Amino acid sequence: MKPYRLGLVLLGLVTAAGMATAGTRTSAFAPVDPGVRAAALGGANSALGGEPTALYWNPATLFFQRGRSLEASYTDLYNLGLAKRTFVTVGIKSEIEQPRFLNDRVVVRRDTETGPAYAVGIQSLFLDIEENGYSELSLGGGAAWGYGDHLALGVALRALFISSDLTDVGAYGYNLGMGLAVQYSENERLGVSIPHLLSRVFWDFDSTERLPMSLSLGWTRSFDMGLLVTTETEWREGERGPYRLAAGGEWWAVRDRLAIRSGFRHLSGNLGDLNKPTFGAGVRFNRLRIDYAFRLGPEALGDTHRVGIVVGL
Repeated sequence: MKPYRLGLVLLGLVTAAGMATAGTRTSAFAPVDPGVRAAALGGANSALGGEPTALYWNPATLFFQRGRSLEASYTDLYNLGLAKRTFVTVGIKSEIEQPRFLNDRVVVRRDTETGPAYAVGIQSLFLDIEENGYSELSLGGGAAWGYGDHLALGVALRALFISSDLTDVGAYGYNLGMGLAVQYSENERLGVSIPHLLSRVFWDFDSTERLPMSLSLGWTRSFDMGLLVTTETEWREGERGPYRLAAGGEWWAVRDRLAIRSGFRHLSGNLGDLNKPTFGAGVRFNRLRIDYAFRLGPEALGDTHRVGIVVGL
């Protein structure tokens, strides 16, 4: 592989990670749109949640999932066949059995809404560059608890392992994130996420780094006829103004069967502003949903296609 093309791939990974302004060397803990639905909505997912990949966006919104489900996705970054990212995440919503007296006998009622929720996941990034390989593997989990009918808090902890065929290029690290979600009406939700509250990456060449602190504020609202809108703003350490702006919409054109999605994302930073639309769709068959997302890539790279599934367990 020619050096200039390798440089383009690495540049693209940093761009996708949204970490270039802080000079970090890894994309593993970055919000690179885990979850195909979230990617199609422009990455505006901090208030949406309700699915296993909420673990990466805002762990508090894990609380709004129901039952048990598995979410998995595959991405060939920039359609180059060189950098491939996968996510596999399992989410569980606890059911609480509440006994009560009814007509002089004890009846057990299953509460599927107020119990805590959990998720565990693995994400990977593999670069195959002729005889050289580079990989990032992240393992983690999260939990969310509800307080009353309107407030949820969540925490997520992940570990990172980096390996490479290149000498002295390897690392391990950890990342602790927290989130809050407020359901202030039946159809509206507000989410606040701090994904890198505590973090460290320890490199083999006697170097350590801390991921930049950031705060994301999201809002989502559902309407009649299967329509939903969602927005998000992210502020990042070292940036004077908002670092990321995202917005998206979803319309279930065929009720519970076919969803049409679109969004827009703006990133600012040392690599220059990126303003890119996103598109996608979802098809549901009973307990299985198949998702697709498309994002235009930076000018020097190709576009990115993502596919994924969500399965009720």
